This record gives sequence, structure tokens and C-alpha cells, in this order.
Amino acid sequence: MNPSEMGRIFGLLMKHREIHGNPSGRSLRDGELEAARMLSNCSQTDLTYFDEFLLTQGFTLYIRDAFEFGIPAKHGRPNMIYVITRSRGMELAPYLNSDWFIGQMKDRRNSTAKKPELVFWITRLWLTLQWFFYQRIDRMPSEVSLYRDALISETLFVESLSQGIERLGNEGRPEGEAGLMWDAIWEGKKSISGYATKFIKVMESAGMIEAAGNPGEYRQTLLAAIDMAAIAENELAYLMPPESEHGIDTRSIELLIGEVNEQNNKGS
Repeated sequence: MNPSEMGRIFGLLMKHREIHGNPSGRSLRDGELEAARMLSNCSQTDLTYFDEFLLTQGFTLYIRDAFEFGIPAKHGRPNMIYVITRSRGMELAPYLNSDWFIGQMKDRRNSTAKKPELVFWITRLWLTLQWFFYQRIDRMPSEVSLYRDALISETLFVESLSQGIERLGNEGRPEGEAGLMWDAIWEGKKSISGYATKFIKVMESAGMIEAAGNPGEYRQTLLAAIDMAAIAENELAYLMPPESEHGIDTRSIELLIGEVNEQNNKGS
């Protein structure tokens, strides 16, 4: 792999996070097939060199055979999937906008919402969505091939959020960090539908979900499924949904502080 090829591949990965010469359910992106061929022809030394280049910027290259996910090979099409993921323990590259998601979540209805409030809501929304994709269908993160079964409707999403937040309110305000989250979620409960709608649009824009055919229905993307498998392999448990929907409250705090409280998990 020469520097020019590396630059082209890196550019595609930074834009789409995924390169696959034989994608299922979508068209090839401009330059993707060529990039997939370049990567498939790389020696292990080339791939190691490229991964070292990525590591200096806080990323790593995650490679999987698409056949594992039920995507059969086609003649002349590389069938390996290349996904760029954050490298655990590495700082975010300075040229990346760490506030992109928060900025996208703002709209006319919550333009005055403070950053901590949006962070609390994003945390709640993220964990609820992942609960639908995994615990609700009794699926392990390693079962990437089941991403087509990871479905969510906007209506069910809002209903689940509403029920969970109502339960949260009935349990009363807890102490410490959990109390701050309780304040933001409980006081903003009238905006559940607006937050949920915006979140789904942002997740679709980020390539984490895609339309599933029926109006208001979405499924997890292959990219997102691979991403979550990588997260699970790296034992970033606080990014995963809890074993029960009721445990979303505790897991929300764990996600924010970046660690899992084993005692709380055993009690969930």
C-alpha cells in the first residue's frame, strides 16, 4: 500500500467508517470497490502499518468476513468488511468534532437546552435503543449476523421511553450523580417525543440505523452491529444495554462516568 492508496482508503473510512466491496442492502459508494480491492490485496505487513497509522489518531481497523453475516461472496468482489473504530484508551483526534452528536440533537424546540441536559437524554436514548437491539430479542453483541432482526419502530421507542421515565419519577429522586440525571429527565419528560424523533434522525444520519421498509420502522445497520461487537470485545460494558429494561437507569450513570458498578449490576 503506497501513501496515495493509504490516503484514499483513510478518506473513505473517515467519511463512511466502512468499506465493503460487496455490500448488502445498499449501493457501492464512489471509490469503495477500488478501496476494498486495495485492502484485500494488502499483505499483513501493510495492514499492520496502516493500523499503526490509525492508532496515532485514536483509531483501529476492524476486519470481518462478510460471509459470517450471511453475505455470500460475488465473483470479482472482495467480501471482507473493513470498519474503523475508536481505539480504547486513546484520545479523540483534534480534527474531529466531539460535540457533533450534541449539536445535531439541538433543534428549535430544545435549542436552549444546556449541554448536560442533552448528554443525559442522549445517554437514555442510546441505552434504550440498544436494549431493543439486544436484550429484547435475546441477542449477544457477538451475533452480528442478527442485525437484520434488530428492529425498532418510533412508536415503540417513544412508548418504552415514556414508561421508563414514568417509573423513574415514581421511584423518587436518588442521591448523587443519579439525582442530576433524574432532574433533567423528569423535568423534560414532556419533550420525550421530540427528543426521540430527533435522536432517530441523528442515528440514521450517523449510519447507525436504516429504514426497514415500513413507515417509522428502522433496523440496526451492519456497521453499528460490528461496532457494538468491537465494544463488547473491549469490555466497554457501560456502553452496552443492561440485562433488564429496568436497569437502564443505573447503566445511564455508568455510561457517563465510564465504568460499571458490579454491585449495582448484580442487584439489577
